[in-house]
Amino acid sequence: MLFRSSTTTCILMMLLASQCSAYMVGTPAPAGRTTGRPAVRMEVAAPAKSEFEKASFDTSIDGVPLCPLTKWDSDGIDLKAAVAASPAVDRTLPDLIQKSDVPEGMSELEYFRANKDELLARLTQSGALWIRGFETMKEKDGFRDFYAQLDLEPCQDPLASVGARAVVDSKNAMYEAVNKPSRAKFFVGMHAESTYMRTNRLGAFVCFKQAETGGEFLLLDGIKMIKDLDPDVLGRLYEKGVRFSNAELPFFDFLRSLPEPLKPLKEPLKGVIKAVAQVAVGQKIDMELELRWDENDEDGLRLLAFSPAQPPINRHPLTGDPAWFCNVHSHSRYLRDKRDGKLVESSGASKLNVTNMFYGDLSEISDEDLQHIDEVTMRNLVPVPMEKGDVVLVDNYRSEERRVGKECRSRWS
Repeated sequence: MLFRSSTTTCILMMLLASQCSAYMVGTPAPAGRTTGRPAVRMEVAAPAKSEFEKASFDTSIDGVPLCPLTKWDSDGIDLKAAVAASPAVDRTLPDLIQKSDVPEGMSELEYFRANKDELLARLTQSGALWIRGFETMKEKDGFRDFYAQLDLEPCQDPLASVGARAVVDSKNAMYEAVNKPSRAKFFVGMHAESTYMRTNRLGAFVCFKQAETGGEFLLLDGIKMIKDLDPDVLGRLYEKGVRFSNAELPFFDFLRSLPEPLKPLKEPLKGVIKAVAQVAVGQKIDMELELRWDENDEDGLRLLAFSPAQPPINRHPLTGDPAWFCNVHSHSRYLRDKRDGKLVESSGASKLNVTNMFYGDLSEISDEDLQHIDEVTMRNLVPVPMEKGDVVLVDNYRSEERRVGKECRSRWS
C-alpha cells in the first residue's frame, strides 16, 4: 500500500511502516512476548541541519534492529487470475476503529491489548487501520503505550544509511519526516516505505497537532491498483520489470569543460571517479546501488545511482495476494515534472535526491503509460483527515502513502 500525509503541523510514528507527523517503524514481536519499548518521545526537537547534512550522514541507530530485508515473492504471477481473484466488493480502506468500539468499563489500553490479534488481522485484510477519537494517543507517552499493547517491535528507517530523515530521538528510534524547504511546495508522489533491499512490514502514524489547513494522510490500495490498471500497461511493467535511479551525483560536470590539452583525460578520469564512488557508496549506503554515467545538455555530466531491476508487483508475505509494490508515482521524473514543474536549481540533498524510473533493461517507459499510472493512482487515493490523537496503522506491502505539509514531523521505532 502507498501512503502519504498532509499537514501543516502533524506528527506520526511508524511500526515497520508509518507516518503523519511523527512515525515509527516496527515488526510484530514473537508470540507471547511483550516488548514494552517506548514508541516515541515527541518532546525532543531535531537539531537544525542543512539539507546537505541531512542527506549526507548516516542516521542509523545503535541498538535498534535494521529494517527487515524486503520479502520478494513475485515470480510466476498470473495477472489475469490475480485481477479476477480480487474482491468483488471493494475493501474498506482504511478500516475505521473508533473510541465507541471500546466496551464500557474497559480502558483504551486494555481494549488494544485484548483485541490485538483481531486488530492486526483487520489491518492485514484492509491494508490500513484508522484509529480515531482516542485520548491515549494525544500525548507521546500514550502513543508509546498504545504501541506496546500491539507487541510491535521497532526497527530502523529503511533509508537510515543515507540520512534522508534526521534522527529526533535515538533512544526511541524516532526520525523526522522528510521536511525540506525545497520540497514544501511539491506534491511528493505516492510511495511505500521501502527500498529494493529493505522494507518495514508495518507503519504507525500518529497526529499530535492537527494541521491548520489540509491535514490529509493519503492512502492507495495496492490490490486496487493492479485491478484498475490497463492489462497491457500492467503486463509490460511486470514482464520487463522496473529500475529506479534513486539519486544523482552532479559534481562532475567540470570534466566537460577541461582545457583542450586535458580533454583526452576525460574518459580515464570518469573511470577512476566511478570506481572510487562505487566503493564509497557500497561501504556507506545499504541499498545495492549501481553507478552509471549519464550526460546530456540539460543535466550535464553526472553519476546516476540505480537500484537493481525489480518487479512492480509483489505477493503479500502473509496472505500471498499479489499487490502493486512500486514507487513509480514518487520516483518518475516525468510525473514529478508534469505535476510540479521542473525542480529549481538547488544544492545538497535536493540535488542528490533526484529520482527517475525505467524498465528493468533501462529502456524508457512511454509518457502514455506513465500518465495512465498517474490517472489510476490519483483516482484511487483515499484521504484520511487526521486530528490530534488519530493513528493510521499501515500494511506496507498492501498500501502506499504520502504526507503533505510545511511542518510535518516523522518518527520511526
